[in-house]
Amino acid sequence: MKPFKFIFISGIALCLTSCMALYGPTYFGSEFTPTNSVDIFYSARDVKQPFKVIGHMNAPTGGLQSSSEETRELVIKKAKQVGADAVIFSEVERQTNHKTTDDLSVKVEVIQYLNKPTN
Repeated sequence: MKPFKFIFISGIALCLTSCMALYGPTYFGSEFTPTNSVDIFYSARDVKQPFKVIGHMNAPTGGLQSSSEETRELVIKKAKQVGADAVIFSEVERQTNHKTTDDLSVKVEVIQYLNKPTN
């Protein structure tokens, strides 16, 4: 009976973590040539160079550290695809549903630096 319980619990955990991949960040904004790296900020005041907001993301997340890390990775991946230089994680929202759990999502500003060095 114990192997079945372990497999069952492992399956549930796998399903829950894979939901993040299915329902990754929703992006609304402009798209540019993809970038190779993205800086991460948690406040616009921390960005030390001029920038413009090129779009916004809303990314579902969970309350666990592992789901926060996965959310961060999915946001960075999407930001690179749309040509961002950086993202600003700005706000976590809790939406209470008729379900037994709350849904958490994080709002993200997607930015490009104005004075990029030319190679």
